[in-house]
Amino acid sequence: MSGTTDLPKAPAEASKVALDSAVAQTLNGDAPATSEGGEAASSSDVNAAEYRTVFQDATNFNVKHPLYNSWTLWFDNPSQKGMASARGTKESWGDDMNKVVDFDSVEEFWGLYQNIVPPSELPQKANYYLFKQGVKPAWEDPANTNGGKWSIQLPRDKTRAAIDRLWLFTMLAAIGETLEAPFPDGVPPPSSSPQDELVTGVIMSARANFYRIAIWTRKAEDTEELAAKLLDIGKQFKVNVLGYDIDAKIGAGLTSDVEFQSHKESEKKKGKKTVV
Repeated sequence: MSGTTDLPKAPAEASKVALDSAVAQTLNGDAPATSEGGEAASSSDVNAAEYRTVFQDATNFNVKHPLYNSWTLWFDNPSQKGMASARGTKESWGDDMNKVVDFDSVEEFWGLYQNIVPPSELPQKANYYLFKQGVKPAWEDPANTNGGKWSIQLPRDKTRAAIDRLWLFTMLAAIGETLEAPFPDGVPPPSSSPQDELVTGVIMSARANFYRIAIWTRKAEDTEELAAKLLDIGKQFKVNVLGYDIDAKIGAGLTSDVEFQSHKESEKKKGKKTVV
């Protein structure tokens, strides 16, 4: 089981907040703890002296820690690309996309993470999509239609040793809801509805010569207030997830800057981009 002591600021805080909140709820009786079999544990089973988190005992933990949102992991298999055309049927984007699993707790996330192929071992053209439950990783989904994405492209040969860690940090920041915190030291504002949350999902793409990590958002830069919030997401991504200094110039060769582009602008030959 991976620990959190080596995580950068945003993912580490995300894990700590989720754990502390759930443990506090359990000990105060505000939320039922669950046993390793998924059944609610009684107060005699779990108390201040006896609770065991997945970080303390990966097998015999007796407390689950709920995430703020439920999430879905998707994967597309490059070996299936083009099969519809070969069969003489019309192929559309997403035909080869497979839903892997839904999850809504810290424990389920780590169980999933420990049992999937890491990005460094993915074949060319493969993608992982981690999106909030109910949101499909496609432009056509209503949650994404008017949005855009922050992304970075990294050379495959020079990044292979680090890409698994960077993707893990990105996922932790997403499920821990820290990407939308005001930069550099703000706290994520509480949302009254899913429509108030900008981040809809994150994507890991493996290509022949590079990897790309992207953060998809529900909206693009149509007001000054929204543009400022989106800029904070980019800064959190660059500094607290990827580990760059805020003023670092990183775009060169196969390495891109950390840049934002709306989905509509990305359809243009030279669409507008925002760089942090």
